[in-house]
Amino acid sequence: MSLLAVDKLDVRLGGRSILNGVSVSVPEGGLVTILGRNGVGKTTLLRTISGLYRPLAGSISLGGTEIGGMAPHQVVRAGVAQAPEGRQLFGDMDVIENLRAGSLHLSRADFARRVEYVSNLFPIVSERSNQPAGSLSGGEQQMVCIARSLMGSPRVLLLDEPSLGLAPMMVARIFDLITSIRANGVAVLLVEQNARVALRTADYAYVLDQGRIALEGPAHELAGDERVATAYLGG
Repeated sequence: MSLLAVDKLDVRLGGRSILNGVSVSVPEGGLVTILGRNGVGKTTLLRTISGLYRPLAGSISLGGTEIGGMAPHQVVRAGVAQAPEGRQLFGDMDVIENLRAGSLHLSRADFARRVEYVSNLFPIVSERSNQPAGSLSGGEQQMVCIARSLMGSPRVLLLDEPSLGLAPMMVARIFDLITSIRANGVAVLLVEQNARVALRTADYAYVLDQGRIALEGPAHELAGDERVATAYLGG
């Protein structure tokens, strides 16, 4: 059964059609990836689910409840959080202040409990709690970004290009953490340019092309599909 269901979604931005009839499903505890070249609508899809863009048509539901068209803070409270592309941390604020920015609705006690939870996943949170986020390495900032998105106890985590700009060793570490997050019961919808590692990590995959779903299937099957191999895996 789908936890997050996107059905026949149409999105227009600036008078231009970006998404056309896109349907994506993320099951409870699942890890689903969206592949596609730059500019095909991947980030637009995540931002529309998050409430940053309003759909022209179609539905977005979480656990059977419609969330399409909700304001971003309502989507977060419903149980969907996003770690955006480029991390978008507050560089002059320390790590704990960045976590608080992602959890303003929490009580002091709940905030402390969530900090403990994310610190267990990301030790960098406790090790660098009073350090300005902007002074961290790219990989450390990515960990803080994901930790911030987990502060509200989401049911679904949207990840937009978590490996962007990171060294291979840090990419492997980030994806190990993503697997741990999923193991803790959080479903994941992942947009990722590194198709090889995404297909190795995910259960199911969609290929988005020119605003439409061009291919979909179990990730291991798409990894062996000649069309995917040629376009995204280097032959």
